[in-house]
Amino acid sequence: MRYTEKDIPNIPLTTFMDALGEKSVGGYGYLKLYYAPYRDDAEALLVVDTKMNNWYDHGTDEAGDLYGLAELTARGDHRKDINGYIVKMMNEYEIAKEMLTKRAIEPQVIHLDISKIPLTDFMKALGQEHPVAADGDLRIYNSPYDSSAKGTMVINIRTNLWRDTKSGANGGIYDLAYELTGCANKSELNRYIAGEMNALQKKQTSKSEEKPLKPKRKMRL
Repeated sequence: MRYTEKDIPNIPLTTFMDALGEKSVGGYGYLKLYYAPYRDDAEALLVVDTKMNNWYDHGTDEAGDLYGLAELTARGDHRKDINGYIVKMMNEYEIAKEMLTKRAIEPQVIHLDISKIPLTDFMKALGQEHPVAADGDLRIYNSPYDSSAKGTMVINIRTNLWRDTKSGANGGIYDLAYELTGCANKSELNRYIAGEMNALQKKQTSKSEEKPLKPKRKMRL
């Protein structure tokens, strides 16, 4: 499905936590325990009441609903439009699930050392054959997970790391795959990355096997 602002009141907090990449680490009955997605904690202190669809943070004594949680997790320009932020996160999560499901249906043989895949090759698999600009070791791309961000993703080909100058997101290939899918499970990310790279390899192989058509013989007069 695709979400609109009308759907926000009916979104379960647990589903929004999934969209944020957070999974429940415990709980009892209708109470689910999470690490707070808006700070780094050594303990899971956020409790979601699935019956009332609200939350309570034992670390700060704060509590609220979906909207309040979104206000705490939104960054940058998203803070100006919380409804838009919620809809964006939910729709990106739905797209990610579809992508993962599609790759799961296709049999994959993961024979790659995922962490060593050049990010520039992964970008080719994502449909960006060439960077939009280059400067020394840096390659500039349009963000593959934010269609409104043009030329904001910078890859350092020497370190094989990336950074988004708009959102501040950064890291290696797993971090990029997380931004694309919203999935934090490493085995699923391995499957997703391998699927994209295998699809690229098949595409390149099919191109190389294509034989040019022989020119027709001209009729002699």
